[in-house]
Amino acid sequence: MRILSTIKNWMMPAERRPVRIMTGPFKGIHMNLALRDQTQIYLGLFERETHPALRRLSAGIHTAVDIGAAYGEYTLFFLTKTGAAQVFAFEPDASCIPFFYENLKLNGIMQSSRLNLSTKFLGTGENNGQMRLDSLASAVGMPCLIKMDVDGAEESILRGATELNRLPGIRWLIETHSKELEIRCLKILSEAGFETQIIRNARWRAIIPELRPIEHNRWLAAWKNDTTG
Repeated sequence: MRILSTIKNWMMPAERRPVRIMTGPFKGIHMNLALRDQTQIYLGLFERETHPALRRLSAGIHTAVDIGAAYGEYTLFFLTKTGAAQVFAFEPDASCIPFFYENLKLNGIMQSSRLNLSTKFLGTGENNGQMRLDSLASAVGMPCLIKMDVDGAEESILRGATELNRLPGIRWLIETHSKELEIRCLKILSEAGFETQIIRNARWRAIIPELRPIEHNRWLAAWKNDTTG
């Protein structure tokens, strides 16, 4: 692995530049990437295990919610690869926002009327810096896919979505960041009537790892008894 990494670092540029994602559900989307560190996004291998669930859960959606939008790859997917009439993106990290807008511009959707971007934190509170996901309950059209990647706040956000999770047509794709959080998220989803699937890391990750800094990192797909089952 060190040899492969050395070869990649020698061949790939460290500076960010516009590229088009080569394979997978994100194929054809333009992003500014530093290929030395973001090769897997470019090749379509980043979070490859989630791609079947993403395709299935995003089929026919009217609304998409991207929690932890970062540089915007999932927001771009929702805007360019689905017929979602509205896309809500949440990213409280101010350092990500210039890159987010840069990638929107690369794809010609800088002024999309379908997109609503918020820099608020999602959780169980309601104040100037935080809001509950339930505040969207009256605004979303169904089906609605919610993608969540928030580095440890998964449980809090789910607990702030009690009303939303009562609605038919809600679907989730959740990255979990510890075994304990995964168990608690599964419990919340089960009690809300969701079918769930644990998306495990592929065996080939032993050869092509994503080099994440934590021991436990995988995804949950969740849906109710609608056409995604």
